[in-house]
Amino acid sequence: MSENFGSPGQIQPLSLGNVVTAGFRIYRSHLKSYFLLALIGYLWSLLPFVFFIPAVIVLSWNFRFNNNSLLVWLIVVLIGIIVYFYALGKFLVNAAIISRLAFGELVNQPETVNTARSQVKPRLWMFVLTVLLLLVISFVLLLFFVISLSLLQTLQWIKPLNLILPLLNIVAFFIVLAAIFWFAARLFIADVLIGIEAHLDPITTISRSWELSKGNALRIILILLVSLLIPMPIQLVIQLIIRGIIQALTPPVFLQQVITDIMNGSTNAISFIVMVYLLVLVSSFLVNAVILPFWQAIKAVIYYDLRSRREGLGLQLRDREI
Repeated sequence: MSENFGSPGQIQPLSLGNVVTAGFRIYRSHLKSYFLLALIGYLWSLLPFVFFIPAVIVLSWNFRFNNNSLLVWLIVVLIGIIVYFYALGKFLVNAAIISRLAFGELVNQPETVNTARSQVKPRLWMFVLTVLLLLVISFVLLLFFVISLSLLQTLQWIKPLNLILPLLNIVAFFIVLAAIFWFAARLFIADVLIGIEAHLDPITTISRSWELSKGNALRIILILLVSLLIPMPIQLVIQLIIRGIIQALTPPVFLQQVITDIMNGSTNAISFIVMVYLLVLVSSFLVNAVILPFWQAIKAVIYYDLRSRREGLGLQLRDREI
């Protein structure tokens, strides 16, 4: 494939409906390969739970035979944090590969899964660092909103204003909600940027997302609201089926008996609960693995559309290597 990821004349701004339609068509055409990538990502998210088992064994040994050493606790916690963020990075890598593949389809220069993986995989920790920076930004914004709302409550001591305080609270709530959606829209394509463009660090990734989405936050929110309607019926039906199966396996009277047996140390009861939990977990993973590629395809189309609007024709994949 040539260095250009999309040649002049191929990139045109899309309407809101076309964004959703294009995302769905790409999702439908490549569901099998995208589903497998999403499933691999969700399997990686199990890694912290797998680590939890030896961690409990080590900490139990530490409590019983090593005087509950603080050093052992620190080592286990540190390893656990590394494992968690590594699993998070692997999940984000697989999700970004889907978006990269979808973008390649949009500009008529498709990549194979292996080629896309070779480009995205080395950026694992960049995904993690970007997520951490986004969490910090979100925390600061949340703190600002909480302080602002708390200051608003002080108006109750001002008699002329305390009568309209309930109305002010409602208005403030909707302002905060709108602000949250607006910030989320401005930073929505951050992971796609890392997967497609090169030479980005967490700060430039967020700046780049902010730049591309300038003046398009409302448009992105509307796209997401429309896109939400497509997988929602599927999710509801599958969730109802899963809930029905679980309720059939664990009626209230039987569940109370199982809980009693667990309290009495019954291994059969414990095994039954574990099996039900695994059934729910596997079902959830399969449902999410079907839905995730659709959202990653929508992200790719939004990125495509934003770049065509902000930068015109002739998009390039910044570090394509022949």
